[in-house]
Amino acid sequence: MKSVIRLAFLFLFIFSTLLNAQECPMYFPDEIGTVREMKSYDRRDRLTSISRQEIIDKTVSGNDVRVTVRTTSYDDDENEILTGDLEIICKDGVFRFDLRDFLDPNTIAAYEDMGIEITADNLLYPANMSPGDQLPDGELQMVVKSGQATLLTLVLTISNRTIEGIEDITTDAGTFSTYKISYDLTTKAGFITTSSSAIEWIADGVGFVRTETYNRRGRLTGYSVLTELRK
Repeated sequence: MKSVIRLAFLFLFIFSTLLNAQECPMYFPDEIGTVREMKSYDRRDRLTSISRQEIIDKTVSGNDVRVTVRTTSYDDDENEILTGDLEIICKDGVFRFDLRDFLDPNTIAAYEDMGIEITADNLLYPANMSPGDQLPDGELQMVVKSGQATLLTLVLTISNRTIEGIEDITTDAGTFSTYKISYDLTTKAGFITTSSSAIEWIADGVGFVRTETYNRRGRLTGYSVLTELRK
């Protein structure tokens, strides 16, 4: 009888472990109607742009979650630059963030009268991240065309993504427990290649709380902060 009880407890333990392993972490809000606002600044603390994101749809299939986000970008005078929808997915226990959201809206707006083709990887954020973990690289490619002629090819590569630690970050939107993640950025535009680096702080159920970018000499070039989070 005791052996049967032990076997039953062992089965329940394994079953519970498998369920937890399949659960998806959501490093972004997933409640419809939630609105996030991020403001971006240059190295001298001057406002450069504003991004507002609203959750407009959510689909759940088992433990997998798919969220549709409507993003509206504004310049420093709050004039609307562009609006578009992105899908944020958590599948098989891995959160996936579309790299297209890393594109500067001013860059896209500059070519809005031309044909733009964008292909992008998802940045992956697995469950149970720990300091010292290495995360997968990601790449984005934007091709600007005029008719059949290619005018510009821009390739953005994110590499050496490392979990630096877990930190509390306070902004106007509140105080959040975040993962601090560093990575390298390489941008190729035609024959010109530039290198830089960045740090992001991302929170479970919240998304990016703060990001900072640095030039190849390690000097701060700009940053973004979460200024509003409301449901």
